[in-house]
Amino acid sequence: MGIEKTAQMNLAEIMAFNGTDREIRDRTFIMFRQDDGRIRRISHAAFYEKAIQCANLIQRKKEERKTDDRARFHVGVFMQNIPEFFYILGGCALTNSTLVGINNAQMGDKLAFDINNSKLDLLFVDNAIQPGTEGSFLDTVLKAEQEHRFSCLDSTGIISIHQSDHRPISFLDQLLAHYASSLTSFVPDRLDPAGTAVIIFTSGTTGAPKGIEVSWEKMVHVGINATGILNYTEKDVGYVCMPVNHSNSLYLNIMPALMNGAKIFLRRKFSVSGFVEDIRDSGATIWNCVGDPVQYLLNHFARENGRRDYRNLSLRTVISTGTNAVNRAKFTDLFGLDIFTEVYGSTEAGALTAVDEKTPACSVGRLLKDVRILNEETMEICEPAILDENGAIRNLGRCAGEVVVSQASLGASAFSGYYKLPEESAKKLISIRGEMFYRMGDLGAVMEQDHVNYMIFLGRTGDWIRYKGENWAPVDGIRIAGRYRGIANVAIIGVPQSTGREDDPMYIVQIQDEEPFNVREFYAYCRQRLPHYMLPRFIRIVESLPMTETMKLKNSVLKREFYYRNEELDQNPFDTIYEIGNHEAVAFQTAQYQEQIGRFTDPVNRDTLQAFTGRDDLFKEEMIRQRLKCFSTGRETG
Repeated sequence: MGIEKTAQMNLAEIMAFNGTDREIRDRTFIMFRQDDGRIRRISHAAFYEKAIQCANLIQRKKEERKTDDRARFHVGVFMQNIPEFFYILGGCALTNSTLVGINNAQMGDKLAFDINNSKLDLLFVDNAIQPGTEGSFLDTVLKAEQEHRFSCLDSTGIISIHQSDHRPISFLDQLLAHYASSLTSFVPDRLDPAGTAVIIFTSGTTGAPKGIEVSWEKMVHVGINATGILNYTEKDVGYVCMPVNHSNSLYLNIMPALMNGAKIFLRRKFSVSGFVEDIRDSGATIWNCVGDPVQYLLNHFARENGRRDYRNLSLRTVISTGTNAVNRAKFTDLFGLDIFTEVYGSTEAGALTAVDEKTPACSVGRLLKDVRILNEETMEICEPAILDENGAIRNLGRCAGEVVVSQASLGASAFSGYYKLPEESAKKLISIRGEMFYRMGDLGAVMEQDHVNYMIFLGRTGDWIRYKGENWAPVDGIRIAGRYRGIANVAIIGVPQSTGREDDPMYIVQIQDEEPFNVREFYAYCRQRLPHYMLPRFIRIVESLPMTETMKLKNSVLKREFYYRNEELDQNPFDTIYEIGNHEAVAFQTAQYQEQIGRFTDPVNRDTLQAFTGRDDLFKEEMIRQRLKCFSTGRETG
């Protein structure tokens, strides 16, 4: 089967086609690695049958709840990667309902807020242990309900995936059996292509998660796009270990697999130690991921005795967001990939660029959509980037600006808004000469090579650091620092100075467990390879960096933590800070912290932005605006 048969269908029609077509229905759709290690196989026909059962359940619940707005029925899922997610998604497609993917890491008041703010009518909950807690996902939900109350859900609306000891909570198979007698009269609801299919929460790397509304039409559109980028066919096997309730898996693997009648291999969550076994057992050909898992795997393989060759495995393509060129090359060589495709985009807008064989190493790919680089002060489009022989941008002040993309060029993938956040939604759109553009929230530049336009990613708008008169993106320092031996991961933030409007660079380093780490040698390494304005003023060594469930770095947490110290942290060997002075590293503890904070006295300076009040946004809009102003008018480098 080719995508030409499904490209004009909606998701409900695609499931029906795959589930009833004589050539496809008995093929395996989902292979699921169970907790006991065995692989469970689910055919397209079995998937469609289960989706109908879930749809019947949802339809009966709609009738019981007698909602005033039948066009809006929100079905929440709070779970890891399990087949039931797909059944419920299918059930939503057959009832014109909306699937709401609650972030797996949520708990307490934040979980209650997401449930209440999303106005859930039903919530399906995993019984597995929730990482970072002593209980299950269901335990977390019931505790949040008891302590913070749900305004929209009662116990009849909470459904556990498997039987539990909690009463009166029902479980999925129990309810499917209860409503089985009504299956013969089930009639699917008409699917509105413009209606909201899923609400995907942002990963919260830079602030509180926001719910992104994705239409049923967009779900098909992203599947078509990913098929083209990956050359996806019915013979492929997609490896899905990134969370299924996020766009990385949904856009780049699940939808193209479903639309091509292909298979997916599903794992509850990413596993370094299980990666090779999964690829070998499943025959996976395509893996979707974000950047950091690639680094974790390379670290793991480097620790193995002797070089192992994985080129005999079936994996042909990796599609990623946020993997640097060095790691892409290493991974490609290790597995003998046809190509390691890097895409730049977002849940809101889909894929805007894609790396191919001709893409320069400094770029995140050739432009797929109408991407512009906007000087926010002049509202003019920036000139193309000019690179010198060493790959440095010569005209940084004139070529770099905010990344925006034409809504018209996105087609069905155009940004449709954040759920119940009209002001936030409005801020993401800008009119340029009468045409609407979506603001990516990133800084970048566009370069031309052989008559093809490529994008250079220069960091988030709020992540840029100004130090010693230079504006620079942490991505460059992260790339160099990450090559140092013994480093598992690294982040860089700007620590606001007590006077002026510059930042002190802080390198936050996660070290590998068995590797001793010498701060002075690391700083000497940086001095040899980085320009003076990118050298760390502070080096923080941690056991682990804060990550989202999609394995993205949570910069908002690091910025909020700043260089805060207290007596308890002074005694913690797994979280230490060093201050660099005269090329010497000196321990930075409570006394030094209090001395630094005592210098923040100017009420009109940005030190009034308290770093420790629980705010996710360390820098106010005005500070970002000032930073962009300095950036766009700053002197050139090179």
